Amino acid sequence: MQKQPSSIMVYKRGDAYYCDAKGCFGGGFSGAFAGKTPEEAGLFAIALKARYIDTNPLGGDMYLPAEVREAIELAKV
Repeated sequence: MQKQPSSIMVYKRGDAYYCDAKGCFGGGFSGAFAGKTPEEAGLFAIALKARYIDTNPLGGDMYLPAEVREAIELAKV
């Protein structure tokens, strides 16, 4: 099986944020609760980045809502 770039997608549904992740061999998850605030979702995404993207030689992409991206940038994570 060939390695693929990883992906992490955070999205808002209702009053909360959820996440889908895909690893280098296609594994991962869909619809995991990521938090109620943009800050919580940002921390969740950064933790997944270490697990899925930083360990993949092909890297990957993170897809985040603007407010989650801003929360990460403000926290200087």
